[in-house]
Amino acid sequence: MAYQQTFVSDTSKNKVEIQEQIDMSKVDAIVNRIKEKYEKQGLLGDSETYNLKELRSLISEGKRAKIEVLKPADLSYSFNPVVRNIGTIYTKFSKFFGFIAKKILGKLPESKVLAYELYSADINYSVSQYLAIASVSVFLFNLVVIIALFSVFLLLGVSFLIPLILCIFFFIGGAFFALKYPSMIAKKRAKEIDTNLPFALRHMATLLRAGVDLYKVVRTVAVSDYGVLSQELTKTIMEVEEGQDIKDALRALSLRTKSFALKNAINHLLRALKSGGNLSEIMTTIADDVSYQLSADIDTFSGKLNFLGVIYIFVGIVVPVMLAILSGIRNAPLGSSISFFDALPLTPTVIIISFLVIFPLILLGLLLYIRSIRPSI
Repeated sequence: MAYQQTFVSDTSKNKVEIQEQIDMSKVDAIVNRIKEKYEKQGLLGDSETYNLKELRSLISEGKRAKIEVLKPADLSYSFNPVVRNIGTIYTKFSKFFGFIAKKILGKLPESKVLAYELYSADINYSVSQYLAIASVSVFLFNLVVIIALFSVFLLLGVSFLIPLILCIFFFIGGAFFALKYPSMIAKKRAKEIDTNLPFALRHMATLLRAGVDLYKVVRTVAVSDYGVLSQELTKTIMEVEEGQDIKDALRALSLRTKSFALKNAINHLLRALKSGGNLSEIMTTIADDVSYQLSADIDTFSGKLNFLGVIYIFVGIVVPVMLAILSGIRNAPLGSSISFFDALPLTPTVIIISFLVIFPLILLGLLLYIRSIRPSI
């Protein structure tokens, strides 16, 4: 039977049905968690409180709510072949993977704000669907790791306790990565928005200075080639065409994006619309500020990169060479006169694990960290 994920019409009856299927306690938990974060940072004011109420409304109503009612079983009918296979596996072993999704992944702190992260990352799966995908993916990844590690350590004649402990760490790491993935995608989209934002703002300022109204300005930028920013503005235009006010649509954009520069630009824009300020001058000023911030981020990254380069050389060259030399001395048949080196735990097994597992993981983590702090240009 052909199946397609469809959205119900926006009648009042269907809205009530959707809201009844949404777990409002989870929505409240998302908003409360973000509120606590803002309170710790000392950023929670009247406007932020109002924005959190709007965020709660956006998740519990509208298109995101229509996505949230979708079940993990619906994944079996996805157009994506990978997701479809994952959905089929989850359905066949629903009790086992349901336990992983609900009792393990669902209990981690990152799952409390997963609905917002999916919304911000533009990942059109419900929380239950995403946890189902994550549970199957993490299990299959861990299964491959178990087979690989046990095969290697079986050939080396090492106790199975070490690969078992490593598999537990891999499972925990995979679980946290799966739950952090939407946040990583949302932040990546925010960086891409920040890259194109100064040019888009100057484009908007030029159009506003020419007397074009705000809706047409946003529509023009949406159809232009500004990457993720154009995609987000296209959503805003679609919301306006469905009957939403342009101000509310822009406010919804500022709530779902993780680009602080875009949030700031929209807030100034809405404030100027309310007070009657000069929109073109405000857009130009914000564009200059964003450009300056991007330049400052590049300078900061250059400074960090010098220090990280020293660490990379030390971990990738100096420490391995030292271990190789000490291991050679320790395992060489030089008699009992070098008792100090005999006390070092540098057996061939330890050296193999260090060079094949520990050092590569450290270097990989360092490279991923460098990539995560790299500014978008």
